Amino acid sequence: MNIRRTKKQLEKGIKVRIAPVLISSIIRFLSFTIRLREHNPEHVRQFWSNGRSVIVAFWHGRLLMVPVIFMLHRERAASGLISHHSDGEIISRSARLLGYETIRGSTGKGGLSAFRKLIRLLKDGSDIALAPDGPRGPRYRVQQGTIDLARLSGAPILPMAFSSSKKKIFKSWDAFLLPVPFSRGVFAWGEPIYVENNSNEEYIEDKRALLERKLMSITNLADNYFQKDEDVPIV
Repeated sequence: MNIRRTKKQLEKGIKVRIAPVLISSIIRFLSFTIRLREHNPEHVRQFWSNGRSVIVAFWHGRLLMVPVIFMLHRERAASGLISHHSDGEIISRSARLLGYETIRGSTGKGGLSAFRKLIRLLKDGSDIALAPDGPRGPRYRVQQGTIDLARLSGAPILPMAFSSSKKKIFKSWDAFLLPVPFSRGVFAWGEPIYVENNSNEEYIEDKRALLERKLMSITNLADNYFQKDEDVPIV
């Protein structure tokens, strides 16, 4: 028996069981203590009011609070794309504890099965939330899979960013943001991006670059949001 290997497996098992409970509890605590606002909610409400599915895209570093927007809108069925990387199981279990379904896989290479599931969910009325620069980056670089998902499903992409008036930005590859309890937070929505079922490489690259620019713009807006007085309370 390899004692070292057994110890690592035991530690991993404990981590996978305890960490999701801790993470989901932190997210619930933050959602209760942070005064939340939405900026330009009409961009997504125009689809939700008609029962249309959307692809919600955000940078990987803003992942933590994404489940909260769907917790606040329980009428929306939502699924998240979680990769098979080492922490994926923890993230997936944390999301499920918050009532947020997950699909394990990728929109890129090797993720054909997950990709098909995402298209089916979108066509069945579920929203899909994903980070187009995840799971390992490069940071702020949109991968083509998100564009292909919109192209083949017909669902619009809604750029979205979360930020808060007080926050900690970690020195991780994705510049992970942790909001400070009892601060103010904002979910900022960008204008929808429509992608035609066009396989032309130049067209796809134009849409990929457009999403990248829109995400950078809406993230900058969210980060500077509390220098202004324009906000809309979440009801």
